[in-house]
Amino acid sequence: MKTIIYKALILFSAVLVMVGCKSDDMEYHDPNVTPVDNLYAPVDNQNLQLSSQQGASFRFQWSQSHAQDGQLVAYEVVFYKESDLQNPVYRLASDNNGKELYANISHVDINRASSAAGIATGETGTIYWSVVSWRGISSAVCVQKNKLVVTRLEGFEVIPDNVYITGEATENGADLSKAILMQNLGDGKFEMYTELDNQGTYTFVDRTSGEPEIYYIDATGKLADADNGENTTVDTKGIYRITLDFSNKGTTMTRITKMGLWFCPSNKVTIDMNYVGLGVWSGTGNVEFKQESWGRDERYKFQLETDKGTRQIGTLNGTDSGPSSNSPASYYYVKLLDNVTQWDDKWKFAGEMDNSSVTVTLYMQGGASYTHTVKKN
Repeated sequence: MKTIIYKALILFSAVLVMVGCKSDDMEYHDPNVTPVDNLYAPVDNQNLQLSSQQGASFRFQWSQSHAQDGQLVAYEVVFYKESDLQNPVYRLASDNNGKELYANISHVDINRASSAAGIATGETGTIYWSVVSWRGISSAVCVQKNKLVVTRLEGFEVIPDNVYITGEATENGADLSKAILMQNLGDGKFEMYTELDNQGTYTFVDRTSGEPEIYYIDATGKLADADNGENTTVDTKGIYRITLDFSNKGTTMTRITKMGLWFCPSNKVTIDMNYVGLGVWSGTGNVEFKQESWGRDERYKFQLETDKGTRQIGTLNGTDSGPSSNSPASYYYVKLLDNVTQWDDKWKFAGEMDNSSVTVTLYMQGGASYTHTVKKN
């Protein structure tokens, strides 16, 4: 009996201890994290001339910080205006979703940070950068803040998400609701393949309803706001590749005079393709693979002639195999090539296309992946 009473007293005491514990002691607390000690690059007082070149970036690096529980720390690069080094105006996670001790930050993002810090387009000014360490919701800011002297891009403060072409000179006329979408290449760059008439004008807009922002190409070839009803014309009616760069107001106009299927073994265009409208070319002709000692050669791509020279269009995703019924749509994706060659960046015809009449269609339209089809007639 005494044993039972003794055990009951022990159990009762344990319950009292548990009840007496404060609920706060049971709650989870994020472990502390140490701040980064050193910023390695860019060094203090670094000068940086921003570039609108595709893929231009700058590497930021720093020393490691540590979490109290020994787990991984996340990092964030923060930017400050010169007059306030306490409140960041722009922030970005480091590479690999914040896991790395470096961040390859695009010039476009640095341009945005500079804008947020009050530096005008095309001007040179000062911003500061540092790093914040994170573990859960606990954070620590590096005491060191490095000065960065930045010359901003001469572009627009606000880069539109979408750009369209409209006007009497365009394929869909001046009806804003029918404006034609350009391809968004990222980093403020847009392009399109379209036909323009020399009888009429055209402009670019950021939406197809309401009161859009309107842009035009000025007499110097720069992209500009059409605040006073300005517009653009072409001297020659034709099919054009148009590029716009909102990060530096640059533009290009390239007139395309011919398009065709380039058969690699013959080292020439073997099927001429006609422009059918809205960024689409199509052509029909006979395909005969070339007999070689190792087999029959079926490689092809596309070639275009322009007022600036010869260009080629080839595979976006490199391949050395012919297509099958299970090939993904991406097999046929295309890109404009930097170099003209006989064999590089090619596809292979399906075996059934040998000694057949085929129709080849090339789609260079905004809002979708550039691609092509090959159909046996």
